[in-house]
Amino acid sequence: MRNRQKAVSSLVLSALLCALSIVLARWATINLGFVHIGFGNLPVVLAGVLLGPGLGFMVGGVADLIGGVLAGYAINPLITLGAALIGGVAGLCWHKLPLKNQTLRLIAALLPAHLVGSTIVNSLALHIFYAYPLAALALRIPNMVGQVVVEVLALRALLANASFRKAAGL
Repeated sequence: MRNRQKAVSSLVLSALLCALSIVLARWATINLGFVHIGFGNLPVVLAGVLLGPGLGFMVGGVADLIGGVLAGYAINPLITLGAALIGGVAGLCWHKLPLKNQTLRLIAALLPAHLVGSTIVNSLALHIFYAYPLAALALRIPNMVGQVVVEVLALRALLANASFRKAAGL
């Protein structure tokens, strides 16, 4: 009974984080062409941290697929993979790195997640499918660092909140 309840809770939380990611990515983002400034990945990395790398990966991928369809975009499998990897890598690093300091642990989880998912995979997709020059894609690196800083601060605030921790089952 306990395992079933945990599975249902994880499914519901995954769905909520997926929906929140879609809303934040599509309607709370500044789009500058190949650079996006927004909070759409925050629920994805939160899924990785709270629910583990598998569900973080799923939330990132499903949110990208559904959000793309709702926005009228053609599905790009490499960009979807990049979105999924952000949640998966963040969850893997969070759960496997033995760091006691929460801020360092968040940085150590989010930096490689965004480096792999956004900076490498998504930049490669933009270059392959849309012919963006690789030199122009270098502008994505400072954007990624800024995203990580904002997400670390937001996640620290969420994880420090007693009501959030209780609602998330922590």
